[in-house]
Amino acid sequence: MKKHDILFAALVLTFGVPFVSLAQDDVTDSVETTVVKKKVSTSKTVSYPMKEVRGVVFDAATKTPLGGIQVQTLNNRSFTAMTNEHGQFTISVPTFATSLYLHSARYLSQQIAIGKDGNELQVMMIADKFGKMYNNSTNVLASTSIKLNHTTSQSVETDIENKLGADIRSITRNGGPGYGSAMFIRGLNSLNANTQPLFVVDGVVRDMQPTRTSLHYGDYTNLLLNINPEDIETVTVLKNGTAIYGAKGANGVILITTKRGYSMATRIDANFGVGISMQPRLPDMMNAVQYRLYASELLGTYPDISRYINDLKFLNNDPSKYYYKTYHNDYDWSKEAYRTVLTQNYNINVQGGDDVGMYNLSLGYTDGKSTARCNGFDRLNVRFNTDINIIGNLSTRFDMAYTKINRDVFDNGAPKDFASSPVSSPTLLGLIKAPILNPYTYNSITGTLSSTLSGADDFLTTLNPDLTLANPTALLKNGEAINKNRVETTEFYAVLAPKYQITEHWVLTETFNYTLDRISQRYYRPIGGVPSFMIKGMGRVQNLAMSMFSKETSIMSDTRLRFTKNLSEHFIDAYGGFRFTSFAYDDNEPQGQYSTAGNDKTPNISKDMDFQGATGVDDLWKSITWYANADYNYRNRYFLQGALAMESSSRFGRNAGGLSLAGVKWGLFPSIQAAWALSNELWFPRNIGINYMLLKAGYDISGNDDINNYAARTSFGVMKYLNRSVAAQLNNIGNDEIQWEQTGKFNVGLQSYLLANRIGIDFNFFMSRTTNLLMLKTFDNPIAGINNYWSNSGILANRGFELTLTGKPIVRRHLNMELGVSLAHAQNKIKSMPVNTYYYIDGGLHLRGYTSSIYGMDNIGTFEDHPVGTFYGYRTAGVFATDAEAAAAGHGGYLYQVDETGAKQFFKAGDVHFVDINGDGVIDAADKTIIGNPNPLLYGNLFANVTWRNLTLSIGFNYVLGNDVYNYQRSILEGGNNFYNQTLAMTNRWRFEGQTTSIPRAVYGDPMGNSRFSDRWIEDGSYLRLKTLNLSYKVPLSLSWLQGLTIWTEANNLFTLSRYLGSDPEFSAANSVLYQGIDTGNVGIGRAFTFGMKINL
Repeated sequence: MKKHDILFAALVLTFGVPFVSLAQDDVTDSVETTVVKKKVSTSKTVSYPMKEVRGVVFDAATKTPLGGIQVQTLNNRSFTAMTNEHGQFTISVPTFATSLYLHSARYLSQQIAIGKDGNELQVMMIADKFGKMYNNSTNVLASTSIKLNHTTSQSVETDIENKLGADIRSITRNGGPGYGSAMFIRGLNSLNANTQPLFVVDGVVRDMQPTRTSLHYGDYTNLLLNINPEDIETVTVLKNGTAIYGAKGANGVILITTKRGYSMATRIDANFGVGISMQPRLPDMMNAVQYRLYASELLGTYPDISRYINDLKFLNNDPSKYYYKTYHNDYDWSKEAYRTVLTQNYNINVQGGDDVGMYNLSLGYTDGKSTARCNGFDRLNVRFNTDINIIGNLSTRFDMAYTKINRDVFDNGAPKDFASSPVSSPTLLGLIKAPILNPYTYNSITGTLSSTLSGADDFLTTLNPDLTLANPTALLKNGEAINKNRVETTEFYAVLAPKYQITEHWVLTETFNYTLDRISQRYYRPIGGVPSFMIKGMGRVQNLAMSMFSKETSIMSDTRLRFTKNLSEHFIDAYGGFRFTSFAYDDNEPQGQYSTAGNDKTPNISKDMDFQGATGVDDLWKSITWYANADYNYRNRYFLQGALAMESSSRFGRNAGGLSLAGVKWGLFPSIQAAWALSNELWFPRNIGINYMLLKAGYDISGNDDINNYAARTSFGVMKYLNRSVAAQLNNIGNDEIQWEQTGKFNVGLQSYLLANRIGIDFNFFMSRTTNLLMLKTFDNPIAGINNYWSNSGILANRGFELTLTGKPIVRRHLNMELGVSLAHAQNKIKSMPVNTYYYIDGGLHLRGYTSSIYGMDNIGTFEDHPVGTFYGYRTAGVFATDAEAAAAGHGGYLYQVDETGAKQFFKAGDVHFVDINGDGVIDAADKTIIGNPNPLLYGNLFANVTWRNLTLSIGFNYVLGNDVYNYQRSILEGGNNFYNQTLAMTNRWRFEGQTTSIPRAVYGDPMGNSRFSDRWIEDGSYLRLKTLNLSYKVPLSLSWLQGLTIWTEANNLFTLSRYLGSDPEFSAANSVLYQGIDTGNVGIGRAFTFGMKINL
């Protein structure tokens, strides 16, 4: 036995895996890249029994023979040929070869089975104007790759949503630029741990901080914004076979590969785009006349209103009064919150090199303004990727990147709790502010509008000093500055990856990464134009200043030994290694408030503030992973992949389950995947229209270690007592058995191309089961005020399918068309939970689980045998039109509810008819039930690409079908229980006996709970959106100094078909699974139009 074969056997035994193999170790190998390489050795030529294969290659559009097409055996470049001017080729291949791989610069690569005799093969090559089909290898995983040849996006999440709609459920968090998306691969795999996929950038495991919070509500941390989409070569989604990533792969993996230098010839690409973004669709709000009538009607229900009625100046219609104009306007406040904006994007990329090394240098600047005023970002980024031959068999990859992002940001959407602070979201104030007012004051002498900003409104403060709202114009003007409401992000990223070619078959690599992310946030709620606010235990405060500085340092080292070899009809590719990751995150969050009037010109936190406080985080977590992976390919017909990872993390408890080794607990994560290329079998018929058919199946186990850093440990925190003394308090009771959540995934799939590769089919069915869910369990006897502790218990299951169909109905010389549709279904169900609490459904205590109060009271259900995050509330049957109707609804009379004193309150005409599910005549918790499911039935994309000569039209739709959403913003705008401006729907509220309507009467304070959480606020969230419409033209050139010029224009979000009543049916309140399907009124997605040009030098 040869020496290197002995080394390989020792490696396999060391990592404890069986000798199994697969077609490729990960999907990044499917991207054909070339870097500078040098021959390291000359191996002895191996002789095989040979056979000749002949064929002819044609252009599929013109049917003319093609010369210069490269032909080789699949997955083996040792046997090659090229077609002559007649399109003919003859290639000598080993007798065990079953398929050929054909490729050319201007055509899509193809695989073709040789068959029994290998003679008279006919190949129809399709122009590269269509989507990529084949690689020079076979992928046994359920994965999908996209290549970002040309992108107009400001963040890569947009490309993922547009092109991978069935592979990832990507939900735009906010219509403003740079907010990113919540992403879920194949359903939901956790309840309380992170559910976002793992991102691996150029082989580096990244922490995208998905669970970190922002000072501004409606804002999100989005570290993906640090990567300019123009710098990205490919994005690959791994939906199974992620065991190699150990306790980090349960939620799926997204591999991002950035651009590198491929040619020694210097190439310069410049791309710029300038666009207009228009404000999103907003609810139609009441005008001044309608609002005045509503407010007057509401005042009639205010307690003891007769005491105050003469002091309410806005009700006085005498034009001679000095205050008349102040309260007699008809103003659209949304104009103060929204605008049409100009966006800009500039990028330049330089590639080149020589025998010593290759490089890719990119520089970009983006100005991404938001349609919400005083929101948006600007980004400056630079990236330098190199591949260097050091000496002999030693080379290295050295990459560096730096990004600086400045963001203006204000609170966005509706807060959870209106009682804890004044409304400080300009976008919400633009809707609820009374239209009878104006943002500027009137000159008391001339009676004309002045340039002085109005303060917080006071037309209702006679009733209650807290019945006041801020002036959104003053809020924006006094709150906008670099030291006020601003977020600054910087990222430094460096990778050193040496590679040593030991022999022809053995390669040793090391990837070392250092990343530094710094985020500086400032929050300031000004004094001018904003009301003071009463805070229990503190008194009345005038403003609020907060800041947060966070820093995360991450280090990764990945050492890998790899062996590849062709052994006759057997191909082996195996590797094993050791990966170490270390993440250190800390932040400091001081804040302060004045009890007396301060100065908006000095917003910094100081010792002079009356109320001061501070909090912070200091997290450090590390992990160690040993892994091995092996591929086996027999005659390009049968493929087998085996992998095993062993990982330990500082987040695990000392008595966690798993393997005990060297005093440490380890999780074991195996994977086995297999595929069968039926079309490469000799018996497979050649003339039935099937060009390629691959069956694959697999099972793997992966983990989720993105759990609470201190769940396994007892921890203390610092608190202020009576706003003066500092004391320690118990924060968590540790559980030393805490471990990773574990997900087992089964997948079976079919990939096929039909009718001369004109039709493509990719289908996958999957099932997964997550055990050891991180859950809160309750103490029988609370300890120091702590009622719960973390534990691993509970089971969550997912099942579903993904289907992608593509077709090329028109393949002509000058006219080509490609159509496609993708759809996915993922259904989750909680199988078991460690709770013994039961809730009502259908009138009985049959729901085992718990509820969460998220933008409501006990309104989000987590129940066994039901999906995650169901909406739990009351059913309604309309509004009582008459008193007689109300009297007949109950159990022998009126329906009623019981107030806090035990008195009965009867539902009368004009009240909502809540369904008395258990029939006892009282509306209470026993009548609550599941009223909605935010998980969609189907989601995916539709696309069409049409090319005529140098003109290309691309159309892309995305859609979601069958999901329920909770319109929290509408519950505010149609609640009819306070003095906020309401939508036009409220003009149809119940006002007189016998009126038939779906809107209940307006009553201050809502004593009957007509606006409680019910199916009034649950809507169908299905939609179909024309996401992109892109038209580009390649200018024909024959200049030595100018290689290419493309002019393009793009329209985004042209229309959305939906029955949803909110601004936009696509939103995500947070990354947590329990926050999905809740519309808090964040900025919606509006239309955008962009013009650009790409220059190739």
